[in-house]
Amino acid sequence: MTQALAAGLADGVIISPFHTPRVSIPRHQAGATVSAAVIAAGGEAVFDASTHARLLPGSDDVLHYDTWQLWGPSGIGLDSDAKRLEHLERVFARQREMSVPTLAPTLTLESPLGQAADDAFRTAELARGLDPACWQTLAGRRSFWRAGSDLDAYIGQLASLRAPCWALTVVNDIVVDNVPDLADTEAFSGLLRTVHSLSQRARVIICHADYAGVPAVAAGASDIGAGWDRGMRFFDPRSFQLTTPGIQIPASYVTQGRLGAVLRRDTGDAIARLGDAFATTLRGGPMPADDTAERSHHLRQLRDLVNAVSGHGVARPGRIGELRNFYERSMADFDSLLTRLPRTTLQESSRMRWVEQPYRALKAYAEAEGLWL
Repeated sequence: MTQALAAGLADGVIISPFHTPRVSIPRHQAGATVSAAVIAAGGEAVFDASTHARLLPGSDDVLHYDTWQLWGPSGIGLDSDAKRLEHLERVFARQREMSVPTLAPTLTLESPLGQAADDAFRTAELARGLDPACWQTLAGRRSFWRAGSDLDAYIGQLASLRAPCWALTVVNDIVVDNVPDLADTEAFSGLLRTVHSLSQRARVIICHADYAGVPAVAAGASDIGAGWDRGMRFFDPRSFQLTTPGIQIPASYVTQGRLGAVLRRDTGDAIARLGDAFATTLRGGPMPADDTAERSHHLRQLRDLVNAVSGHGVARPGRIGELRNFYERSMADFDSLLTRLPRTTLQESSRMRWVEQPYRALKAYAEAEGLWL
């Protein structure tokens, strides 16, 4: 973690109560210790209470979570004024103990209409009353992000709170093989439209996003959440649930920077056999010697792409054009590989998931905004 910060591979760390206890235990440092180490390394530390994860059905991996004592005597939930106030006071107190920004909690929303959306807005409104400078969170399933004009109206309501920073999360129903799924073009173009709107007056962070979050950078986001571990790169409800113990041997992967894709190591080896110069160009550097080296390699490739897109400043046409060119080149490189490698080694689905789906979402958003030039 601190090594990645020192190496310039990351800007900060989002600390979760599900994975970091409040009090140190064997093999797990206390949250305050982690935040202090991040800040000392020159990084930005954020504590996300992850309330939108805690309130999902089945979220029961609370061994670390319960050490934070984030709920008051009125109980768990954000469906009453008493519960909201008690929870917010405890969350803000923990964040101040850690010397990190106050970040308000939220719910996972299915729709911008209805009681849950009202409860989320009331929570955000109360948080601003307690601390006008607090950051805000917004989490939704695909149905929320594809809600069209209803989504836009809800975002307008939230924007009136004038939060200095928004942390947005796409809550997946399931994550398969830690591969992005942006097939719902309408939902992800809605997410990008939301980023566009909020980023006009505030900083926007896209959490649990990794390569799937780069289109949001083109739309105006300043940061995306990646993860040292592959399982942190997407919001998977199963990561907040107790699992049945079993012996699992994880596969090894290698990030192909020019493709914007994370492919199995055997696929990376097959690409390498096509020629060292070609393979090195696609990979963005030498073959990582092991999984630890791959983690650093991955962050470097992702960071280089984010920097290239955000390097156009506030000019969204430049950002969008940069990423459009990247995707179009990546699709051409994938097409070349698909003709040269066996289908058992590289499949069309990889091209679709890593490049074509995010390209479609970017195009749908940019065309609607008159920015696809």
